[in-house]
Amino acid sequence: MKSASMATGLDYRQRVCRAMDFISANLGRDPSLEEIAQAASFSPFHFHRIFRAVTGETVFGFLRRLRLERAANRLLAKPQEDITTVALACGFSSSQNFAKAFRAGFGMSPSEFRRRKVGTITSKGGEAVSLRAGEDVLRVKMVSPNNQRRIKMKANVKELPAWHVAYVRKLGPYGKEVCEAAFGELMQWAGPRGLVGKAPMLGVYWDSPEVTPPAKCRTDACLVVPAGTKVEPPVALQEIAGGPHLVCEFNQPATDFSGAWDEAFRHLVQSGLECDDRPCYERYHDDCTGPTCRFDICIPLKTQ
Repeated sequence: MKSASMATGLDYRQRVCRAMDFISANLGRDPSLEEIAQAASFSPFHFHRIFRAVTGETVFGFLRRLRLERAANRLLAKPQEDITTVALACGFSSSQNFAKAFRAGFGMSPSEFRRRKVGTITSKGGEAVSLRAGEDVLRVKMVSPNNQRRIKMKANVKELPAWHVAYVRKLGPYGKEVCEAAFGELMQWAGPRGLVGKAPMLGVYWDSPEVTPPAKCRTDACLVVPAGTKVEPPVALQEIAGGPHLVCEFNQPATDFSGAWDEAFRHLVQSGLECDDRPCYERYHDDCTGPTCRFDICIPLKTQ
């Protein structure tokens, strides 16, 4: 068995800090996820999940927050500057977009915020925001706020086989509706052929919702089938590569898959394992129609 490539938790945090520094230095434009990942020596494939595991924020959520906080600084540091100039200088496309984002973040308009002329104000999220002029990275949190709500799981590095699967692909926002539609079509094909309940079922998620428009995110509902199995549209065949994976085992309500993914990637970062540039997948141990669901999140790992 090939051994999984190891980094360190500190190395992950140092690299994420480089990504944060790059974002801070480029608030006036719209850097791509690929640029930000490259600045931190990460592959863009799983970077959005690693960033969230370390910081508790999405990449572009962090960028938007820094823009707002830079704008808040500027509103107080330059009281004579008009709102449109502040908006454009801080990377917003218009004063209207800036005003909408500012109200969502601070619960008031930019003009009202400026009139108050306070040294510290609280965002709508309830956190104090430093308002020292010229400070870009105002709050760097290296521990996710979700750490207070840990999801129970078991995690181990395992050598998984390659899976030969029949699958149905659906496009749309990741979540219950698209997933159920894909598996519904797959079961309509598999049921009459006596394939249901005899082999593992997998859910493969190809895209980063941080980058790919929700309507174009790909979900594959997969069923492991014997070699030589014949299929017809909308069912197709593919091979899911084997090798070392971080396998995170969950038994929890089927309503919180997102929380499980966050927990799995927090464990990846804390353990210092390095993920490979292949899609992660869910492996289901039941049909997830009851109050709880037994499933694994399988993250492919780089090998030495």
